Amino acid sequence: MRRDLKAACAKPSAYDLKAQQRRLNHFVKQYNNIRLHEALDMKTPAYIHDFSHRPFLEKIANFDYDSKYRILKVTKSEAVRWKSYYWVYISAALKGKYIAIEDIGNGIWKVFYRNVFLGFFDEKHLRNKQQPTTLETNLV
Repeated sequence: MRRDLKAACAKPSAYDLKAQQRRLNHFVKQYNNIRLHEALDMKTPAYIHDFSHRPFLEKIANFDYDSKYRILKVTKSEAVRWKSYYWVYISAALKGKYIAIEDIGNGIWKVFYRNVFLGFFDEKHLRNKQQPTTLETNLV
């Protein structure tokens, strides 16, 4: 498939982006609706494909954390601020989202996003103020 796509669209490439997009659209239409595939028992992918009937929500509902957790917002720098000057790195995927942390004793905190456990961090071992600490998945 990649070799066919490269031959149809990239060797040589079109003059501008609109022409390149037209080439790609033509290839996709031909590949999915016209061209028969041996792996699909000489049928087209469009014939075989079964669309999902489950509704897709455009906006995910807010998640309400239990009151035993502290709620923190992941900043644009992909971390949460801890005790005014320390940073704990969470994930680039969670920028702008709210996470929950739970104190399990001795300065160790469990970190969750919704009901998914992300890891631990130990507030006693936070490094310098400019560099974030990363989460750990085990405490051993």
